[in-house]
This record gives sequence, structure tokens and C-alpha cells, in this order.
Amino acid sequence: MNPMIRKELRQRMRERRGWILPSLYLVVLGAVVAFAYFLTTLDRGKAIVQGSTVGVVMFLTIAYAQLALLLLMAPIFSAGSITIEKEQKTMSALLTSLLTSEQIWWGKFVSSLLFVLLLLVTSLPVLSMAFAFGGIGPWEVFSATITTVIILAFMNSIGLFCSSAFRRSIHATAVSYATVVALGVVTAILFFVRLQLYESGVAHASTGSWESIPLDIRVPMYLNPFFFLTSSFAPPRQLYPAWTTCAGVYLGFGVLAVALTLRNLRRSRDV
Repeated sequence: MNPMIRKELRQRMRERRGWILPSLYLVVLGAVVAFAYFLTTLDRGKAIVQGSTVGVVMFLTIAYAQLALLLLMAPIFSAGSITIEKEQKTMSALLTSLLTSEQIWWGKFVSSLLFVLLLLVTSLPVLSMAFAFGGIGPWEVFSATITTVIILAFMNSIGLFCSSAFRRSIHATAVSYATVVALGVVTAILFFVRLQLYESGVAHASTGSWESIPLDIRVPMYLNPFFFLTSSFAPPRQLYPAWTTCAGVYLGFGVLAVALTLRNLRRSRDV
């Protein structure tokens, strides 16, 4: 095993947040699920709530809630991975060790991603509760989990880039959170504002399907993690073009972030 991974994992699991964060994560996720179940099964006169309806609502609530929580937690573990070495004056010793820049990045990336994936795994039993009510199959759970892993890997690569570009953890963390807000909120605002302007145009154009929306209006949503997750709920044959395009965009920007991080590490080694 990469010695950097072993060292980082031991250090993270010995910290107090190693057990506090998973506990808080499950408490918040459980509260959200209980609230969604209460609203779904609330007595509305003589209306009978189907079990499949409860299952679908619980699944969607858990999927979106866990993605939002993990996006808030991902910068905590990745944005300070390299800056903490600079603040503790151990960066020089790390760069002059036998580890290459690629091994340093890989160790920091895997250790930060594994802890976030630990939170994701702990929520899988809660996510699988939807099976008890019906309306959800194994494919939906599998595709939502894989999509969430891709998003978290991308955010970890962005956090490591910020960590390599700044000297203090507070600055790297702030930029990482700004990236999360830009991807999750700003892209949605741009899309809906431009879509509203397009539909209220002179021709009074109406958008019946996703493909009928002009590409320049759709582009911001391909960066939105919640749209990426939403597109994963489609059947396997309907993953193209929305899901595959989002996956390609996230993969491309993730590779770019990795290349820039390695460049910063090599520059620090040369200095």
C-alpha cells in the first residue's frame, strides 16, 4: 500500500471527527428520511397512499439529501490535505522523500475519498429501505451510487487542486466551497433564467423535452451535480445523452484538476 495512504488513513481515523462526522451524518440523514416519510404518509382525507409512492419519495429524498451532505463534507477532507503540510512545515520533508509527486497526490486523493465513501457506504442501508415499499429496483440504487461516487471523486480532485494552489487551509477550503456553490446553485440559476427568457421570446417557444432546449442553455446543467444525479435515474438505454455528457464533463475537468495539482507539486519540489 502507498505509505501516504496508510499514514493519512491512520491519522484521520484517530481524530475525533473520525467518528463524530459519520454519527452526525447518519443522524441528519435519518431525520430527513423520517420527515419525508411523515409528509408522504400524512392523512389527506380518504386518499390511500400506495407503497410504491412512499418508496420512490424516500429513495429520491435520501439520494438528494446524501449528495448535498457529502458535497458539504468533501472539502473538509480534501481542501486541507496539502495545505496542512505547508502549515505544519512538513511539506519540504514530504517533497524530498522517495515518494514521487504522483504518489503524493494519489495518497492524498485516496485517503480523502475513502473517508467520504465510508459515509456513503454507511447510508446504503438507509437508501435500501425503499425496497421495502416498492417502486425502486436495484438499478436505481446502483446508478445513483455510482453517480455519487463520480461526483465525490471530482470534488476531491478540485479540493486537492485548491490545496496545492494555496498556502493556508482556510483559503483552500473557502474556494472549494465556492466551487460547490457555483456548481450546485449558480448553474441552476443560469439555466432557469435563460430558459425562462427563451420561452418568453417573440416566438413563444415551448420546450417539450430536454433535447429540444438549445445547447447553449443546457450547458450549465451538465456541470450541476444534482442534474447529474437526476439523469442517472433513467433506464440504461436512456442514459445517453444527458448522463453520458455529464460523466464526460466531470471526467474531463477532473483530469484537468489532477494535471494542475501535479504541476503545482512538481513546482514546489523544484523550488
